[in-house]
Amino acid sequence: MVSDTDKTTFERNWKAFEKHHVGGVVNKDLDLFSELYADSLKWSPPNWNNNEILGKEELMLAAKNYMDNFENLSFEPGGAIIGGEGAYWGGSFFSDIGETNSSPNGVRIYGVWSGNHIETGAPFHLKFYAIQQFNEDGKVVVLNEWFDPSSIQDQIESYLSQKK
Repeated sequence: MVSDTDKTTFERNWKAFEKHHVGGVVNKDLDLFSELYADSLKWSPPNWNNNEILGKEELMLAAKNYMDNFENLSFEPGGAIIGGEGAYWGGSFFSDIGETNSSPNGVRIYGVWSGNHIETGAPFHLKFYAIQQFNEDGKVVVLNEWFDPSSIQDQIESYLSQKK
């Protein structure tokens, strides 16, 4: 049984993602974005990097890159289940190793980022999946992201070739 305290904590966590991560990117406010992440953050970026775990400084540089090169940024939460609803999930009831948990501090996030490349005006859409592990202070201490950054460049090139 999930407690009311856990439900409240889970809601606080996913709303913090929307306020700080999404709000920071959409408003191009790196300080707002940064507030969500602990200084001790362990970040696994979306692109393959030999599974090297990076930190908050590298995450801030990546976020700044997106903010500097794209505009009209938005995030549409959802898409975890085709034809279903829901964007934020926590806990697990089943596991291949037999471990389960009901912790509200591990949040799975699904959605689609959209925007335009500033230099070319090309629109893009990017399916997004992340797992954020929050500490007791409501800061993210672990961030794992999965999306295909190269698909943005593919969409830009497609847009430019159609304009010719």
